[in-house]
Amino acid sequence: MASSSSTKMNPSWMENLPPDLCCQPLKNIAIPGTHNTFTYSLKADSPVSPGTPDTIRNLVTVFGKPASKVILKWSITQSLTIKEQLEYGIRYFDLRVATCKKHPGLYFIHGLYGCSVESGLAEIAEWLDAHPKEVVFLDFNHLYDMQPQDHQKLFEILKETFGNKLCPIIDTEETALNVLWENGWNVLVFYHNSYRQREDINTLWPGSHIPAPWPNTPEPTKMVNLLEANHTRGRNVKTFHVTQGILTPSGTTILQHIARPLKAVFAVPAMKNLKFYLKDKKAGATGVNIVTADFVETDNFVECVLALNSAK
Repeated sequence: MASSSSTKMNPSWMENLPPDLCCQPLKNIAIPGTHNTFTYSLKADSPVSPGTPDTIRNLVTVFGKPASKVILKWSITQSLTIKEQLEYGIRYFDLRVATCKKHPGLYFIHGLYGCSVESGLAEIAEWLDAHPKEVVFLDFNHLYDMQPQDHQKLFEILKETFGNKLCPIIDTEETALNVLWENGWNVLVFYHNSYRQREDINTLWPGSHIPAPWPNTPEPTKMVNLLEANHTRGRNVKTFHVTQGILTPSGTTILQHIARPLKAVFAVPAMKNLKFYLKDKKAGATGVNIVTADFVETDNFVECVLALNSAK
């Protein structure tokens, strides 16, 4: 498969949707997203992050910095910066956050530590200021080594960064673009932790409102079969839904391909097979909603997903 980069930008695709789609709830719209959104910011000299398999963690313990460089190659799933992702048309962001023993604050992670939560979210807010009719989904689905005060800090960062842009929890049937525009809401935050249940919080949506079945396989054919099985089984029409077009290496797999990066071994075949899966799909109440992938600049991924909104 040719893995050519897409060159088309889609900075205003939501604003430019046909009027009939602007009246549809966003759970019925095909939306492109990134898997492990902030991995382009990972640093090879950072500590190994929580959630990393012991096989990989032990490599660093034994071999030090050379092993960290291997982890970096296999932890980066996006090469576009957050603003580039937004310009390309990405509107769903898969976020993993942790505290760090060596440095105060909250950081985006995946194998290693990346940029701070404050700086990453500030870039999104700045972009949204210039694109008020584009709506983003921030899915905080992995939260590591966080005490109650850390959750409070993250919530305060969200409030300070996005303010009135934050969409309160409403019926998903009411999440049409025209409704969100009228209220000035263009940030939906999903929070997979019980902290969100506090009575004074109404802008952290429950993770149950955005299920994302994980294929959890290194095999492209099996990934497609699992995606097809989930599609045939049917999604909950009352929630958003994430289709994960990704392949997942094990620690053993990484060791088998230690000289090669994740992109070449897994991301390219995953994209090819994801597009094969999507070729007969369409958006809608029972159709495809959010689709995530690695290295989303490749193979016209964004255009492929957006085309589902006009599929008959």
